[in-house]
Order: sequence, then structure tokens, then C-alpha cells
Amino acid sequence: MLIASNLRRVCIQVRQRANYNTIRQLQPHGYPSGNYLSLPRLPRTDLRNLTGLQRLIAMTEEERLCEQVKVVAEDNNAMLNNAAGGPSIDGKQAPIQPEPSKKEEEKSLPKLSAAEFREYNRIAVLMNQYHNHFRNTWNEILDGVKTSRPKNQTLRQFLSLAQAFCRMLETHHNIEETYVFPILARKMPAFQKNNKEHGEMIKQHRQIHKGLDVFSEYVDSVRAGQRDFVASEMLEIMESFEKVLWQHLDEEVVQLGAENMRKYWTIEELQLLPM
Repeated sequence: MLIASNLRRVCIQVRQRANYNTIRQLQPHGYPSGNYLSLPRLPRTDLRNLTGLQRLIAMTEEERLCEQVKVVAEDNNAMLNNAAGGPSIDGKQAPIQPEPSKKEEEKSLPKLSAAEFREYNRIAVLMNQYHNHFRNTWNEILDGVKTSRPKNQTLRQFLSLAQAFCRMLETHHNIEETYVFPILARKMPAFQKNNKEHGEMIKQHRQIHKGLDVFSEYVDSVRAGQRDFVASEMLEIMESFEKVLWQHLDEEVVQLGAENMRKYWTIEELQLLPM
């Protein structure tokens, strides 16, 4: 399908732009080599003074990824709207279809073929890859806090990792709530913003960010020299939202898994989703 081909092509372009040669070009600006999460942002004033290819080179991994995801999501969102015969979202909540009745849910669904399962499970696999990255980074930060001294890292490097974690998780959630959740919410109650009974994914985001905002503020102030690093304080903040964070990382993947997605979507519709 043309749309799927376009999405694969853009994803390849994202990976190509995120290769080692691009990171090498960032080093004159003071960027270290290694994992992209450790790359600090250029000051915003510096980015404004650059244009075209210069700005692309100077953008961090997360900024390039956001730009590509935004383009793909907007294009696929428009195509999905046209295919469904509905109006463009354009920042508005899309029409929500009624939740399937319990009787409909209880009906036995035919067994999926291996190919159908892969297609229905595709988004869950992709999401779990992102979530595993967050899990691994969180554990690295947590281990460093519990030992009071990060292994093989200076305090500044450790705090940079924590800052990058906060940035990337916030970016990840912003992309989801802007481009992905509004489409899923048309049929899936767990992603509906104003659903009092459900809307679990949105509610978990809110709970996570209550702790994440405090965590980000603490890390920024320590790195800026405005307060001393105290491992027990940082650990207390992380533990305040660790449970809901891990709950969300697990449950969102289950929501996007094949057995749940097949209740709401056809394979043809899934191929139009901006993921």
C-alpha cells in the first residue's frame, strides 16, 4: 500500500539522519559521541541563527524525530479521515464511535493467522521498543541514585542522562496525545480524553507528569548548581511516580496488542494509523 510505503520510507530517512556521521557533525558544537539520549540541546538562540541544512545538522536526535513523526502523523491522519469519510481533526476531538457492548466483546473471534497477528500487533511491538528504552534508562538512573555515585559517570554526565530521560518522555507523550491518541480514541475508550469511566492512558500520563515535573525541576536545579545533589532526595522523587510509570509502560502495550486492537480496527485501518 502506498501509505505504508511512504511511512517506511520516512522511517528509513529518520534512521539515516540519525547515523554516526550526523553525530560526528554535531561534535564541533560540543556534542559528545555515544547514545543520542546523552546529547544536550544547543541553546535555542543558536538554532534560530541557523537555516536549512545547518539547522538539520544542529538539531538533536529528538528534534529530528519529532519533525519526522509530525509530518507522517499529519499526512496519515488526513488520509485516515478521508478514508473514513469524516472531518479533519485539526486539533479537535474526532467523532467517537460507541463502545462495543459486552455481548459483542464476549463473541468468540476467529483465530488470527500468523500474518494477521503480526499486522495487528505491529504497533504494540513498536511501542514496546520505545518503552524498553525508557525502562532501561530509568533503571540506569535508579541504580546510580541507590549507590549514591553513578558507575563510570561523572555527576554531570549522570544528571545529563536524567535530563534527557525527562525530555524524551515528555516528547514521547506529547507526540502520542497530539497525533496518536486522538485517532485511537475514536474507537478505543482507554485513549479517550474526557471519558470518566475509561481514558486510562490519558489519566496515567497526568499522574506520571505530576512526578516527572518535580523530577525534572530537581535535576535541572542540581545541574545548574542551585542546589546540592542528595541521592536520597532524588530517590524519593523517583519513587513517587515509579509505580504509575511502569504500570503505564506495560498497560499501553497491552492496549495496543493484537488481541485488543482486533476488537476495534480492521487491518486496512491499522495501516493508516500514524505509527
